[in-house]
Amino acid sequence: MDRDAGLSIAYVNYGFQSGVTERVIRALGSRGHRVASLDAVGPVEHRRKGSRRLRIDGQVLYNLAAAFAKFGRQAAHYRWNTTFAFDAHSRHAGELLAALPAQPDVVLQAGALFAPGLPPPCRYVLLLDNTRQLAMERPPEPSVGLGAPPDYGPGWRRREEAVYRGAWSIGTFSGRVRRSLERDYGVAPGRTHVVGAGANVLPEVVERCHDGETILFVGTRWELKGGPVLARAFERIRRTRPRARLVVIGPSRRPALPDGAEWLGYVPASELPAHFARATVFALPTLREAFGIAFLDAMACAVPCIGTAVEAVPEIIEHERTGLLVPPGDDAALAASIERVLDDPALGRRMGDLGRLQVEASYTWEHVAARLERLLAPPALPLLPRETSVPVLPAAAANEVVQQPVAPSAPAAAIAPPR
Repeated sequence: MDRDAGLSIAYVNYGFQSGVTERVIRALGSRGHRVASLDAVGPVEHRRKGSRRLRIDGQVLYNLAAAFAKFGRQAAHYRWNTTFAFDAHSRHAGELLAALPAQPDVVLQAGALFAPGLPPPCRYVLLLDNTRQLAMERPPEPSVGLGAPPDYGPGWRRREEAVYRGAWSIGTFSGRVRRSLERDYGVAPGRTHVVGAGANVLPEVVERCHDGETILFVGTRWELKGGPVLARAFERIRRTRPRARLVVIGPSRRPALPDGAEWLGYVPASELPAHFARATVFALPTLREAFGIAFLDAMACAVPCIGTAVEAVPEIIEHERTGLLVPPGDDAALAASIERVLDDPALGRRMGDLGRLQVEASYTWEHVAARLERLLAPPALPLLPRETSVPVLPAAAANEVVQQPVAPSAPAAAIAPPR
């Protein structure tokens, strides 16, 4: 590999992924690497990409039947999570890799919904925001119609574990995922590395022009992100603060909102900084959260954050420093925390400023690309240090960043998910 030419990377992914796919590709490209984006999803999809017209063939029908047998009325939601879909997507990923003009230096794969080929044709690195074991540990949320997360079964577990064990190295969004890989799947500690994630919104100049009374929510899944909890908390706040406002961005349909709340629906990412500028506090009382990029977006705009102490959120929001954490589903605690920030402008400014500094120091996609670069470089020719050192993640994740990969116990290309 020519060091100056950068790496040839095949990024095997599963589509938009909340903007992660586009930003990872762009950030790696800005560091001089050549990245080919390969979307492995498609063989078992019942709608055609783009047109959304129905597409029915043998593979689609078989997978839907398998999903219905496994997941019942949730079959459509979990259609990618049958062993048939895993193998179909894995074969498709291998076909996409084989169709490239030349074999890449390395494959970077998002998630573990499939393998990068059966077997993988070359060395690969994973980028993960969650594991299935962690997802299964989530408690049911009957208040929003969520039962206990389903078990995908032993066949899925064997495939998932094989993908982890076959990877040259694994980069994770959070320390929580890194620990799960080692504890639940037996991945050697030297092969797991926290690379973090980046803010999707990062204005060069921070503007703050709020009225001291505005609460902002940004999230497409109103119920899952704790929207009803926030609505109840807002009703409490309005009893003593009649001028308080709640702005809701993201849900495609207007949710049930109390007086004083405004629903804006979908807002392009390019317009979000203006809404963050007018927000006194950002509140996202999410019930489940593998990571939480929306918090990074708020912090990048110097807005103090109120979140819940669930999953990876405490790795992002430093309680009492960049924001406040409350128990999930507790509208009284949420209302009290929001009012605390509204009542203390100096506290809000301090938390917002510290949040912006934290994003600038560690949570941009350029930081993620720099950390990933260390994992992607061929073992015989590691990339030399660049002019700036790789930033280190703050707080809980700081001691979990490992710079150099350690060889797996078996060649990646020889490992394929078992049937």
